Amino acid sequence: MTRASRTSTGIWIDGAVAAVAAVAALTSCGHHDRPAPAPASSPADDDDRATCDPRQAKQCVGADVVACEPDGKLGRRIRTCKAGCEAGACVGTCADDGNALIYAVDAQEDLLSFDPRKLPGDPFKVVGRLACGGAGSPFSMAVDRKGTAWVEYQAGDVYAVSILDASCRAMGLRVPRPSGMGFVSTAAGSDAETLYLASNDGAHTLVSLDPSTRATRSIGPLVAADGWSPELTGTSGARLFGFFTMTTEPSFVQEIDRATGAAKGPRWPLGNDAMAIDAWAFAQWGGVFYVFVTTLGESAVYAVDPQTSTARVVRSGLPFRITGAGVSTCAPERDGG
Repeated sequence: MTRASRTSTGIWIDGAVAAVAAVAALTSCGHHDRPAPAPASSPADDDDRATCDPRQAKQCVGADVVACEPDGKLGRRIRTCKAGCEAGACVGTCADDGNALIYAVDAQEDLLSFDPRKLPGDPFKVVGRLACGGAGSPFSMAVDRKGTAWVEYQAGDVYAVSILDASCRAMGLRVPRPSGMGFVSTAAGSDAETLYLASNDGAHTLVSLDPSTRATRSIGPLVAADGWSPELTGTSGARLFGFFTMTTEPSFVQEIDRATGAAKGPRWPLGNDAMAIDAWAFAQWGGVFYVFVTTLGESAVYAVDPQTSTARVVRSGLPFRITGAGVSTCAPERDGG
């Protein structure tokens, strides 16, 4: 679910946080003279010596999001997370609607959500502006099932970005020259996933990355690539797709064999009016591929429908030069799914 963008310098590259879980209200029942239960204690009540970094207003204590007070002491419990706490926020799940949206980043470091259900109206919403401090501008991104956007800058450093507020933290990860990034379920319907990278080192190699260990594995050449390696997007059905930008023929979408890097099945071209693309991004939603392109300074969104083998412009005249896009494997593969 990610993108790639071409720069004048020839730098490549392609594309944790989560939704807020509700805290259940405590209720009591039985005889009116039964003593009321004592209120839940906060971590600070349990240990008034517990300290924290006041530069981080919210921190994790077990599965709880806890406030860090200005004096450096843990304060009140803000909420208890259903799927665990990470980086001061609840880890998202596929039950959270926001985890199923497409997210994009532009050259000005704006993080955007894109909700295809709002078409033909405006599907874009500005989440916030990144302040990651990465060298250059965002060049690529992917989104995992927990709702974390993996945003890569032109120097190759990857940052974890919240899809809720665009807050950013370093991951200590530099990817091996990819121009495409996309998460794919390891098996159809599985919660486990793998990040795939399309190396732009001239060999156009498909690479896999284990999100837990950060270990990478070279798979094979992306033989359909022409000049630039493809942008990547994946599905919960364990399928990987690429958007291939071409120099002498229309750019197209095609499935990629995850085991070899070879092209599979038919090509779905954008059309002759989408030539000379100088920035692009790519993600699937509801069985349709949404391709964000900038051509000669004009930005637009194409919808490529494999069922009808058609491509059409669904938004044009965008104020964004989108250089990265991603969608988690929580996204539906058929409209309404």
